[in-house]
Amino acid sequence: FAGLSATLNRQFSSGLLFGVNYLWSHSANDGSTGGGEQDYPQNVACRICERASSDQDIRSSFTANTVYQLPFGHGRAYLNHGISSQIFGGWQLSGIAIARTGLPLNVTISRSAASIPDGNSTSLQRPNLVPGVSLTPPQGRSPQHWINPAAFTTPASGTFGNAPRNLLRGPGAWQIDTSVEKELLSVDRFALKFRGDGFNVLNHAEYGLPATNVSAVNFGQITTQVNPGATGTATQRVFQVSLRLTY
Repeated sequence: FAGLSATLNRQFSSGLLFGVNYLWSHSANDGSTGGGEQDYPQNVACRICERASSDQDIRSSFTANTVYQLPFGHGRAYLNHGISSQIFGGWQLSGIAIARTGLPLNVTISRSAASIPDGNSTSLQRPNLVPGVSLTPPQGRSPQHWINPAAFTTPASGTFGNAPRNLLRGPGAWQIDTSVEKELLSVDRFALKFRGDGFNVLNHAEYGLPATNVSAVNFGQITTQVNPGATGTATQRVFQVSLRLTY
């Protein structure tokens, strides 16, 4: 495992602050099971042949965040129209943007035990690569065509496939979240705050991983979202409002 992290934070007297963080990392192994991985070796006698990026290897990750306290209030009238700063003062805007590169893809093929040298048929046998043929579809990558099926062939009977483990990458992901907050009431030790949040405000599609078994009819197609649920990162656009009482 190797990694590099860089962080920059800055706060201004005008009530604006921002921070950015970039992480580069590389996680490699020879396959494992558990912890989100199910990488049985195609040849149990050659574990070194499985050496590749781990299933959780996200090479680059970027995060940016900002908070801005709007310069209204502090006993001043708003825009000189006599409107109380209690209404227009004390608002705070914030946002966060995240982006990451895609996860590794392990291209596999279904084969019978009789066609494999050691007779150990697993779900992670790999195909042969076709020399000179790009792994990217001729029309470019899309959810319907993420991997070029013409780049792979079935190995001859009695041989293992020569395609390396985790040789491709799935789609990356990015989204922007925002929020607005205001303290409505503060009396002694009681405080009432309003908050509105917007998640994935640009409604950017966050795709899951494509089918990676060459033998499947949907090979190379993406049919899932990263997060099909209603909450969490990588959902469709969601707005919520809340009131919070603290004491």
